Amino acid sequence: MGKRRKNTKTDYIKIGKAITAIALMVFLFFSVFQKLGSPLNDINIEISKGSDKKTLIKEKDVRSLLKTELGYDISIAEIAQLDLYKLEKILTRDDRINRADLFVDKHNNLFIKVEQKQPIVRIDVTDGNDYYLDYKGERIPVTDVFRVPVVTGHVDKYIISFKEHKKNNLNAVLELAQKVHDDDFLSALVEQIYVNEKSEVTIVPKIGRDKILLGQIEDLDEKIYKLKVYYEKGIKNIGIDKFDELDLQYKGQVLERDTDT
Repeated sequence: MGKRRKNTKTDYIKIGKAITAIALMVFLFFSVFQKLGSPLNDINIEISKGSDKKTLIKEKDVRSLLKTELGYDISIAEIAQLDLYKLEKILTRDDRINRADLFVDKHNNLFIKVEQKQPIVRIDVTDGNDYYLDYKGERIPVTDVFRVPVVTGHVDKYIISFKEHKKNNLNAVLELAQKVHDDDFLSALVEQIYVNEKSEVTIVPKIGRDKILLGQIEDLDEKIYKLKVYYEKGIKNIGIDKFDELDLQYKGQVLERDTDT
């Protein structure tokens, strides 16, 4: 008899736990359902900026991209209507955006964090359709003026896969632009990069001589080293404007020329 009562008590406990679990599941279901059917409370858009504090893309551009995808302004969307992963992909398809992260907090606030691409060089195109390259070599449309070196001359046409084609001289341009971006001395020195018909590269400095001849981009580190040594030691003796041209094309040599003589 005592054993039977004990079993009955155990059964009641199990039933009670089951009812509690079901009630909790129902509560959670309706809570989630209610949240999904709720409108957004607020939208916070944060766009990363480079050291110059300029932006390639503005908040209104982000809203416009999302509106084009959704068919309506995102501010009137319900949470259930938002496929955040898909919207992230939509934003990162834009040439100006490197990464996008979207999430909704417990107060129904939508946060959109956008990491914009950072231009390191501007390509001057004869038809006027100039563009920037970022550090990875991805094309960025010109929407604002960034203080970066400008490339002129005979630059090969940009294609997405240009890095797979060694003969495309954009590879040389990108390699030099990366060196300039990473080096404080070069960043302060280089104003313009000129590429001739043979894909030989010439640097136009911001101050001083007219040009610095690098030639083909091979042995770039050695040429940069020679340039730094020359500026650190040679200028102390002869001054920055003594010669119009500095030629670094030849191994182990730095040639100086005065084009007026």
